[in-house]
Amino acid sequence: MISILNRAFGIALLIALVGCGVRGPLYMPNPPSAPPAPTELEPKGRLYPPQNPASTSNSSPAKQ
Repeated sequence: MISILNRAFGIALLIALVGCGVRGPLYMPNPPSAPPAPTELEPKGRLYPPQNPASTSNSSPAKQ
């Protein structure tokens, strides 16, 4: 029984030492920097796409 525990411990230790195969030092990556603030304001006026296409188009018949 003890030999089985010794072998299981040895195999577990070997697996722990091998790890996942990542080489090199372990480190936390630096978070990406925040994007710069926009320099221009949003354009005012018409929205694209129009929210209500029926109201922007000239759907009334031409008066004669």
